[in-house]
Amino acid sequence: MPEGKRWGQGISTMADKKSDKKHKQQAMEGKSNADVLISSRLKTYYDSIVEEGTPDHFLDLLEKLDAAERAAKEKDR
Repeated sequence: MPEGKRWGQGISTMADKKSDKKHKQQAMEGKSNADVLISSRLKTYYDSIVEEGTPDHFLDLLEKLDAAERAAKEKDR
């Protein structure tokens, strides 16, 4: 027997395996709960941004860009 080891140390029993499985399952459940919470908060945040709409000054800039692109295309013709 290797030094520092006791008899039975390092041997997994059925109870140990069940306990390990239970801890892994609890960790997975905790992780999935965290995932659900994060997912829910991200969706709420996204929805609030969508509801805000596009600011008027940004729409004005887009219109100016479209006008500039149209003018450049007409100039090339």
